[in-house]
Amino acid sequence: MFFRFFQYVKFLLNSRNQHGVHSPFVYHLVTKCFYTKVDKKHLKHYQEIKKSALLGLNKPKLILKVIAYFKPINSLEIGNSLGLVAPVIKIPQPNATVTTIANTLGTAGFVENLFSESQVKATNNKPFDLVFFNRIEKATLSYFESCLSNIHNETFFIFKNLYSSKEKRTTWAKIKQHPKVTVTVDVFHYGFVFIRKEQQKEHFKIRI
Repeated sequence: MFFRFFQYVKFLLNSRNQHGVHSPFVYHLVTKCFYTKVDKKHLKHYQEIKKSALLGLNKPKLILKVIAYFKPINSLEIGNSLGLVAPVIKIPQPNATVTTIANTLGTAGFVENLFSESQVKATNNKPFDLVFFNRIEKATLSYFESCLSNIHNETFFIFKNLYSSKEKRTTWAKIKQHPKVTVTVDVFHYGFVFIRKEQQKEHFKIRI
């Protein structure tokens, strides 16, 4: 708890709002998504399913706004056998396809089976628009690299719990420096990763 609190203080000292963000792509993300109001119908729907399901998600309003903003159709959820993120994605995007993979296998086995034939068919042989990581661990970088073979230029990644341990901070730093990553947006509770080829490599810490 102390580590996370200390990291949060550091985050606040080093983060910014929309001012000083010179990237049009990130500026629009902050002003037209992060800093807007969540759709009341979406929030009501979330509260309803939360009552009847084992559903726990940090900053659900933020995730609902992000899904409504980017409108992903094919999504992949990694690291949760219950598929808790899938119902949330389907609130703004009722027709979305969400494939959930629990990393209960060993590292090698999980990476080798990440895009099995049945899982690819489940996404209609289309690349993923969104990949959501429920947690960061040692093998996350390998999982991330495996995903890169089944994405497109507009695909975005969401990583949860960046600050709960030193190990997670180290893994997050490695993801940021990956040669295919161009833009990252750290909002403390989540890290957003983009691989847009037209963007220059930049990293942002945004207060929400």
